[in-house]
Amino acid sequence: MTTTSVNIEPEFEEVSLSEEPQRQRSSSDSIACRICQSATEKSRLISPCLCKGSLRYVHRDCLEHWLSRSGLTHCELCLHRFQTYTTLRYGCMESLCVWYRHPGNRSLLVSDALIYAVLSFICFILTMICILVLRFQSSHGNTLQETLASTAVVCFLLLVLIVYLTNLFVLAKDHIIPWYRWWRSSRRIRLSEITLDDASDPSLVV
Repeated sequence: MTTTSVNIEPEFEEVSLSEEPQRQRSSSDSIACRICQSATEKSRLISPCLCKGSLRYVHRDCLEHWLSRSGLTHCELCLHRFQTYTTLRYGCMESLCVWYRHPGNRSLLVSDALIYAVLSFICFILTMICILVLRFQSSHGNTLQETLASTAVVCFLLLVLIVYLTNLFVLAKDHIIPWYRWWRSSRRIRLSEITLDDASDPSLVV
């Protein structure tokens, strides 16, 4: 049985710096982050690219968030390429929680769990029947007919177990592989080396 998991993460969005939400800037601030349009965040404004004027200043967190959303590793204005590295967005257990928080993946998990429960019940019943048949035949002598019957029952029992384990493997694979691919591809872009603007203007440190 083949099932399809839902990818909960969209492809990289086409995000422009000019499309970021505008925030109210304090009248006393002449320099602000060009992404969040605010100088009230508790982080240092930096100048990591070749842009000039007020467009040169950004918060490091804002820039990393924008790079992660857009999938770019360069400034879209001056085309300066940042030195970056990537990290996993979620830990292993956290990614499982995020993955199965999605309605499509959660409903798929529930349906496959019901299928697994039904298969387990059927396999258990067939196994018990085979064991009872083997016990009954062992108590009635060791004739050739009884031996052949016991061999047939054992072969049938092995076939049931093989089919059960195969279906279990397929169900697990259909969940693990899509989740693992999404988990490994869901990454954050970080700045490894940036050029800090050490201007003496105290408004750069907010």
